[in-house]
Amino acid sequence: MSKFYITNAIAYVNGAPHLGHALELVQGDALARYHRMIGDDTRFLVGTDEFGSKNHQTAKDKGMSAQELADLNSARFRELHEVFGASQDDFIRTTEDRHQKGAQKLWQMIEDAGYFYKKDYKGLYCSGCEAFVMEKDLVNGKCGNYPRAPKELSETNLFFKLSEFGDVLREKIESGEFEIRPESRKNEILSLIKEGLRDVSFSRPSSTLPWGVTVPGHDDQVMYVWCDALSNYLTALGFAEGGELVERYWPADVHLVGKDITRFHCCIWPAMLLAAGLPLPKAVYAHGFVTNEGQKMGKSLGNAVDPFEIVETFGKEAVRYYLLREIPTGSDGDYSDERFRALYRDELQNTFGNLERRVVSMTLKYFGEEVPEADSHFDELFEKTRREYRAGFESFNMKKAIEAVVSLAREGNAYVDETKPWAMAKEEKMEVLAVVLGNLLALCREVAELLVPVMPEISAQMLEELSPEGLSLGEPLFPPLS
Repeated sequence: MSKFYITNAIAYVNGAPHLGHALELVQGDALARYHRMIGDDTRFLVGTDEFGSKNHQTAKDKGMSAQELADLNSARFRELHEVFGASQDDFIRTTEDRHQKGAQKLWQMIEDAGYFYKKDYKGLYCSGCEAFVMEKDLVNGKCGNYPRAPKELSETNLFFKLSEFGDVLREKIESGEFEIRPESRKNEILSLIKEGLRDVSFSRPSSTLPWGVTVPGHDDQVMYVWCDALSNYLTALGFAEGGELVERYWPADVHLVGKDITRFHCCIWPAMLLAAGLPLPKAVYAHGFVTNEGQKMGKSLGNAVDPFEIVETFGKEAVRYYLLREIPTGSDGDYSDERFRALYRDELQNTFGNLERRVVSMTLKYFGEEVPEADSHFDELFEKTRREYRAGFESFNMKKAIEAVVSLAREGNAYVDETKPWAMAKEEKMEVLAVVLGNLLALCREVAELLVPVMPEISAQMLEELSPEGLSLGEPLFPPLS
């Protein structure tokens, strides 16, 4: 049995979840469910990122402690996972003891290998990115990712020798040993490496930032938030103590992250692992942003769409479908209520829901408890659909995988229109009708099985209603919208 360890980026707790968080959650969950479906020993990790200057300042502004803010918003992210029916195996919080001890262990391994040094540093710090930025990268004096001017900081920090890892990282990326998808993100990282990687400040004085993981052997320093956060992929496996989960699942097969944090995951994180003598993750998949009227959606921009409200309107399974079907997997996609409603009516209600309901209804009407069997009519189409579906999931293109399922369902609707089962029944061509309905039942089952990673509860209802042991009809799969 193959193993598949997939991680989502842990969510920053300076605010409540927005639709972009839901996108990554649903993508990760669908990938995890797909790999469980094909028999892989799968582990899916999510969590919250709770240290750092942004969280510390947000809590201060709200008149609460940083831990209180972390507890409040971490609970909201747990609720998001519950609302969307996510199948995570673990939820890591960076304020947990298991994480802090694991992060300190990794730091010590890097320090023992000689990759840290102390240095006085003066630079521009963007609290939105939690990173020092170069003046040449600013747009009108502001960070490209966040519409704010960075602050100039002057500190004595511990630095990580990232500059020493450019050549080996480029080689591993170009050879495919360390895979980056989509290709556009891979090219961005290779271009960044070609420009030359610079050493990175990996700590902050605890007198300036008291909210962080203490650097082992340097009680006056706390870890730079990205150094601490990135290690969660290991610490959640019990890295502090070692043991069975690390042996079983590391290296990660996929880190699923937003496109704005690929450089941290594709440069800093693999360099940390190389410095510590640990295996690299196999791949980083970078998704785009869910935009709102063409703008990046985010807490700091004030245009975030509340995923909880959308679920109340459309239902969680429909929202899962929209995010996977409508948002291109590796690039940006715009959220539109109007488009959602159109997709709901056209594909969910008509292409999937009405097809299954018509087929089951006609079979019950004409054959009662007897469930007709299929012939080989759709066998080649099933195989073609499975190939396209597998290719989509294996290449981080879940939109393509879903399109293959939609195409199959449309073939089923076309077959109904072509064969006209009601006319066959009227003409009492029952043997031919039995085969036609048997073929349609087989097609609906195939659709339901392929939808398991996308809409797990709807697909379970479909498979129950389409059971060869006895057909049934429950509530409509997709009720009318208000």
